Amino acid sequence: MINVLKRPFSSTSSVMAAVKSYDYLVIGGGSGGISSARRAAEFGVNAAVIEHSRLGGTCVNVGCVPKKVMFMAAMQSEMLHDSKDYGFDIEKKGFNWRYEVTHPKSLVNLLQGA
Repeated sequence: MINVLKRPFSSTSSVMAAVKSYDYLVIGGGSGGISSARRAAEFGVNAAVIEHSRLGGTCVNVGCVPKKVMFMAAMQSEMLHDSKDYGFDIEKKGFNWRYEVTHPKSLVNLLQGA
């Protein structure tokens, strides 16, 4: 089992009273940190991940994943533009920018298990 600790750094008694003991402590809930804690848990290790923000790290939340979704939309647009050169007769009816902005966010939520 993996525990995720999301607490502000503080020395108040309410935070200190919740301190537990773990066999394996991972600092950072990015892809590597989560993978490391999961692998340790597979071997029966009591693992915890400390993350001050959203799980997934920079890549999942604001970097690689959202960028790849936007890049793929641009590639699809280019392919549609070039499709007539390959014998296709495709009618483009527009582009839904609102969907393109919200779609990466929904994928990030899916990856985070939300």
